[in-house]
Amino acid sequence: MHWSWDELQATPVYVRRYALDFLGLIAQQEQADQEAAQRRARQQ
Repeated sequence: MHWSWDELQATPVYVRRYALDFLGLIAQQEQADQEAAQRRARQQ
């Protein structure tokens, strides 16, 4: 996506909020996956 800064600034707040919430969920899942992998590695 090749958005200009002005286009990004004009994005509605609810869209920004949704995107940040979604990215937060992805980060939480990645952290949970990493912690689970570390637990499995310690058990072996």
